[in-house]
This record gives sequence, C-alpha cells and structure tokens, in this order.
Amino acid sequence: MDCRLVVLVASMAAVALARPQAPFLRPGAYSPGAFVPILSQNYDLNPDGSYTFSYRSGDGSARDESGALRYVGTPAEAMAVQGAYAYNSPEGPVQVQYVADEHGYQPSGPNIHPDIIKSVALQVAEARSKPPGAEY
Repeated sequence: MDCRLVVLVASMAAVALARPQAPFLRPGAYSPGAFVPILSQNYDLNPDGSYTFSYRSGDGSARDESGALRYVGTPAEAMAVQGAYAYNSPEGPVQVQYVADEHGYQPSGPNIHPDIIKSVALQVAEARSKPPGAEY
C-alpha cells in the first residue's frame, strides 16, 4: 500500500474524530450536563513572574486575573493578584471582584455579604498596621 494513501486515510480519520462532540449553546444558555464551550481565553506569563489570564465560556461564566510580585528579593516577597469572576446562578447573576496580596484575600461586589466585607476590612487594617512580611 502506498505510504501517501495511509497518511491520507489517517488524516481524514483524525478530521472526522475532531468534530465537536456536542452541540454548541448560545452564549448565556446552560443546561446541566451540557457541553459548555470556551468562547475565548488568554494567558500571558512574563519573565518577571507577572501574568494575566482570562476566559469567557458559553454559559456566561467569565474570569479575568493579573498578578505580579511585590517586594522582590526581600523576606516580604509576595504575589499580588487582582481579578474578577462572574457566572449565572439559579438565583441570578453573580459578580465578584477581588484582590489577594500580602494583606489576604479581599473580595468585593454586590454578591458579597456585608458582614464579610466588614471582616475583610478589619483583616486588611490589621495587616497594614504591621511591616511587610511580619506575622500576624
């Protein structure tokens, strides 16, 4: 058998098997157990360790995040991250913004309970009262 024929048949089989395995949903639509396509995604990692990434999916969920090192080369070196995520829940849309750094995880947004916002503010105030890298 000609080698070119084998390669052609194998290529055609690969193309046939690579077709989508489930129908795509319109953006924002979701059915439990349904295939959820990724509509867009991005990831950039820089030589200094900083990064950004994001994605959008067919069920309306999304996430964006960026991070960079702070206090590089010191005992207080820490990754500082900021971002946001969103998704549709049975109770309605959920949107959360956040910062995660040497002062802890700090979520905000209309879906974060006010008591959590207050607790986070106290945590951050205590962390900021201490020098970078100090234990608390």
